[in-house]
Amino acid sequence: MEEKWVYVGIFWAIPSKEVDLYGKRWDFIEEKRLYPVSGADANGFIDYPYSHFIAWDDMGAIANRVDCYFYPRGRVLYNARTNKHLIFADECLSLSDLFEIVDLFEIADYEIARDEQYISAFTKRQDIAVEPLRYNILRGNTAIGENLIEIMCGETKILVELGKSLNESGELSDIEKQVLQTKYDAVVISHYHTDHAGLIDRKTDCPIYMGSATYRIMQVSYEYVGKEIPKNVFTYRNKQSFMINGIKITPILCDHSAFDSYMLLFERNNQSILYTGDFRFHGRKNLLQNIKESLRCHIDTLIYDGTNLGTEKYCISEKEIENKAVELIKSTDKRVFILQSATNIDRLVSFYRAAKRCRRIFYEDDYSALIASAAGGKIPRPDVFDDVFAYTPKRLQGKKKDMFFEIENKRGLNKIANGKNFVMLVRSSSINFIKKLNERLNLSGATLIYSMWSGYKAKDDMAQFLSAVSDLGIKIIDLHTSGHAPKEDVELLKRIICADENVLIHTNVNHAKPIENPT
Repeated sequence: MEEKWVYVGIFWAIPSKEVDLYGKRWDFIEEKRLYPVSGADANGFIDYPYSHFIAWDDMGAIANRVDCYFYPRGRVLYNARTNKHLIFADECLSLSDLFEIVDLFEIADYEIARDEQYISAFTKRQDIAVEPLRYNILRGNTAIGENLIEIMCGETKILVELGKSLNESGELSDIEKQVLQTKYDAVVISHYHTDHAGLIDRKTDCPIYMGSATYRIMQVSYEYVGKEIPKNVFTYRNKQSFMINGIKITPILCDHSAFDSYMLLFERNNQSILYTGDFRFHGRKNLLQNIKESLRCHIDTLIYDGTNLGTEKYCISEKEIENKAVELIKSTDKRVFILQSATNIDRLVSFYRAAKRCRRIFYEDDYSALIASAAGGKIPRPDVFDDVFAYTPKRLQGKKKDMFFEIENKRGLNKIANGKNFVMLVRSSSINFIKKLNERLNLSGATLIYSMWSGYKAKDDMAQFLSAVSDLGIKIIDLHTSGHAPKEDVELLKRIICADENVLIHTNVNHAKPIENPT
């Protein structure tokens, strides 16, 4: 007798753009496989071996827009004992809707079953179809940094940013305790700076989304201090929208002193909120055009970075930083040290390009080299650039030592001292290494370029470092530019966006107390 074979599998129902003459409301996407009836399990069932979650990555463009649980879905099994298929389906799919599934799976006899695990986010959110998209500024509109914003629609609540306060105490503030205890559907991070992402390891009860390069950089930062990045962290990419309970989120790559920074567009029910995060137009990436191309919809509310508002700050470009650095390097036949943030990738590129133009070797301390490697791409780093080497300013132990010795292109103190003139990244903790170099090279007349926020000079450790450097006869020269847009660029963005409502945040400009916008 010929063996009987049957189809089993899973499916999704995507709303049709138009209902046709036959009342068809859905376009079905199926994943199916043919099995012999003789292969039924001990209970008589034949089932598809994969979950919706696993199969979703193969769904192409649709999978880039929403998660696998958003659209109505179902599963088709076969019961060899009753000789019937069993169709589990989202409750919003009627019997007439499922006739196409019967055809797709070549089903002769069947039963329809409902199970709450197949109730989709799409179905659940139909009851809030008319609910407005709202925002709530929890923190950030009266202080630079420390943004905490809620985006809401109906019962869905998303937290934007999860950073540490910039105060010196290290204690959690009341508002930080509040958001850590509040149940959110998700947290979305714009970039890796501590005042935006410094508390992610304390929030484990919901998914946390961030850019893919941001994830790699934070992963290295965590590993360097002996920690692990949380397991509930997921990544997004430029212009690839994703859904959280019916709220569409589109990351838009922008420019900031943190690599892989994003503006975040939230959309629901023809309403939109654009959150700029921290941005500027004077960096190495001119992404103004990317922003224009990404915003195809009208923006109802613009929540924007106002760090430099209330000042007459002029911001030179990263290209100008590079050119000025070339002049400084050429003006001395001595060594040049650079004091900058290890995670300011644009600045690292500016100083590397300046060193290359002056035909100098470029040294990165171990932490800067690891961060540059995590950033990837065309970022100057050891093992990829033949004129870039890693060094360690002090003896390393444990995981730090293991990470450093994985870098091939590295040099020790003697090799550096006996080599050509260089440009070297240093940290405020590097003074003993600089003193040892001084014993071999006599650094009097060398230059230290200070390329950080001037406010750090008031901190004890920085003041002591700069004083010790000066005592060695090393000239200290300031060369820096802001990671935030000046007033004219903020106004330019507002004119481009032309939002109905403009909400200032990340600022100490006195304008308003924290609010929740009207529903």
